[in-house]
Parts: sequence; structure tokens; C-alpha cells
Amino acid sequence: MAIAIFGGGILGSCTALELADRGHRVALFERNAQPLSEASRHNEGKLHLGFVYAADPTFRTAERMIAGAARFADVLGRWMPGSALAAVATRAFDYVVHRDTMVSSADIQAHFDRVGRRLDEMTMHDTMGGALDPCRPRWRRLPADELTTRYDTATVAAAFETCEIAVDTWAIADHLCEALRAHPRVEVRTGSRIIRAEDRSGGGFDVVLATEGREQRTGPFAAIVNATWANRPAIDHRYGLSPRGQWINRRKLGVNLQLTHAPDELPSCTIMLGSFGDIVPYRSGRVYLSWYPVCMIGRSMGVEETDWTGVIGQVDHDAVRQATVEALARICPAVARAAAEAEAMAIVNGGSIYALGRTDIDDPASQLHERLDAGIESRGAYLSVDTSKFTLGPALAVETADRIASLARAAA
Repeated sequence: MAIAIFGGGILGSCTALELADRGHRVALFERNAQPLSEASRHNEGKLHLGFVYAADPTFRTAERMIAGAARFADVLGRWMPGSALAAVATRAFDYVVHRDTMVSSADIQAHFDRVGRRLDEMTMHDTMGGALDPCRPRWRRLPADELTTRYDTATVAAAFETCEIAVDTWAIADHLCEALRAHPRVEVRTGSRIIRAEDRSGGGFDVVLATEGREQRTGPFAAIVNATWANRPAIDHRYGLSPRGQWINRRKLGVNLQLTHAPDELPSCTIMLGSFGDIVPYRSGRVYLSWYPVCMIGRSMGVEETDWTGVIGQVDHDAVRQATVEALARICPAVARAAAEAEAMAIVNGGSIYALGRTDIDDPASQLHERLDAGIESRGAYLSVDTSKFTLGPALAVETADRIASLARAAA
């Protein structure tokens, strides 16, 4: 059957490929010139194992992230060679406890203990660079000499080396775009802004979209998957589907430096817990930096749409790069040296981040410190899917395809 997918991010692209592999004809509608060009390309690429969710006492968020990470490589391996998957993995992450943390070092360590025990209980296929080697510790607290070598202890209270890794999102995006172009049952329709979905009187759906400023109608489609990110609530609202609760869209940037080689002295790290940031060096020599107070450039809580091209056009790229490098260099001095070695102008870009909640991560009680309500909402064969985190995209794509298969069996 013919299926329409709105949005070509990590979720939409993987869902399109999964459904096409199962024999369906898929039309993937993407408003940009190519899929995977906003938040799914421009993020740190972390495969969350739950370490950062120390502010969720239920531990349910950590459980969910571990389950998603366990399937990430296996699912992506359907459309990427194993050698390419192994090549995109970063070094394991340090979690760096800022002296202004919202959760104490002792409580973070207790949470890490719980994560480690849960990982020890699981059998996880490790195709991502050895991070989940059962002979390797799940985490360890850095002793004083290592701590002072990597970080400025005037700002950092403690640091933990973990088994968590990130992946090079640029490389993954390129591989998935190639797989989409090559698949005979996937039609990628770029430059297509979705206006709404409409029920057809005889069943199924039509899609109304704008291409080059002109409104068009196309169909019929037996099912629709709304896998957009920033504009998912607006498209759902026009169809008559309401989200489960109040949401917040955060517009976040990252700074990408390009070095001639991967910097050995620069750790992969996340500063926790609060509105801090990340440092991620990739094997390609690219270094991703993000400092929340500088890189979080806007928020919205309504059904208005976000034009990311317009947003990024308003950004002072040099100012964001300079302020981000300076802030992170005060925590990890190696950042300043990496920035000095960069061979080209920094690329500053990002995307919108959708999540249920009312307040930002600087609020200890914010719902953003957990990811418990994400997943699939539906009305009939119209599915709206909240990816929640990059980590969950591939596994959730399979779940979405399974849901459509179930709907098809029920209709037969």
C-alpha cells in the first residue's frame, strides 16, 4: 500500500526505508532540499544509555534510552555497511559535574551505579567501537590526577568516565540519504511543506502541501506518519489530533570545528546537570561544541510553525562560536587549543527540539529531565510520532512500521 511520511529526519527516513523494505510504496515529504538537514544532522549524536537522566528518580527514562540504544546499530545496519557503522563511533563520554549542578555528585554516582547494574543485566550487541565490551567498566570516577589533567577543577567538582558513546550524525545522514535515493519503493519529495492531511470519503488520505509557493494535493495514501519535529504539533492540530500535554519547542545550535585530525587530548564529554553543554570530537576531525546559555536561541509553546532557514539566517555565527568556545574552554582547556587549530570557519547550525513540558532544563522540576510520554499517537491510520531523542529514532521507526502492519491486518 502507499504510505505518506511527513519529515525526513532520523525517524522519518528510517521509517520510510523500513516500510519500503517490507514492500510498501512510500512518499517521503521533506521541506528542505534534502532529508536529514536540520536537528537530525546537527546534534551531538549521543547514544544515550541513561547516564544524563539523573534527575528522573523513576529510572524509567534511563530504561527507555538503554532499550533504544541497544537496537540503534542493528536497525541502522539494514541501510549502512557494518564498517561504516563502526567508523562513526566516538570515544566514550565523560560526564563532568559542574559546581553549579542541580544534582549532587553523590546522587549522580548513585544513579550511575543503577545504570551500570542495568547494563550488566543486558546482552547488547556491540557494533559501535567496543564501548559495550563486557570486560570494560560501565563507569568509573576519575581520580584527582586525571581530573586535573582533563578539566579545570575551579569549575568542575567531579567527572565520571562512562561507556556511553556518540555517533557522527553527518556521516549517518549521508548514508541514509544515499539509501533513500537508491530504494526503488521510496519517492523523496523535497521542497515540500506539509499543510495538512485530509480524510478521503472512501477511506485513506490526501495530502495538501506547498511546493515552490503553490498549494498542491496528492494521494491517495492508506496511512500517514507525521514524523516532523518542530512543526508536528501544527500539522497534527490542523488534522484534529491534540498532543498529550503542553509542549515546548527549543531552538538549539551547535558549533562545528573542522581539524585535520581527531584531537587526541580532547575528551567526549557532557557537563551536568543543568543548562551546560557538550564537547564531541569525531574521527573525521570534526568537533561538535554546544553551550546551552549561548546556543539555546529561542523557545515556543504554541502551534505556530518554525522556519529553520529563517531562524538560522538571524544568527550571529561568529558571536555564537566565540562565546561557546570561551565557555567550554573554561571547563576543558583543550577546547581552546582545538579551536586555534581549526582549519576553516566554524559551521554553526542546529534545529528545533520538541519535548513535552512547560519549563526549560534550568528548572530541576522540568519535565524535560525525563522522556516518558514520547512515542506514537494515532487516530485511525494517521500516526503522529514523537522521536524524543536521536537515540530512539531507528527503534521507533521499526515500532511505527509494526503499527502500520497491525492496522493493515485489522483492515484486511
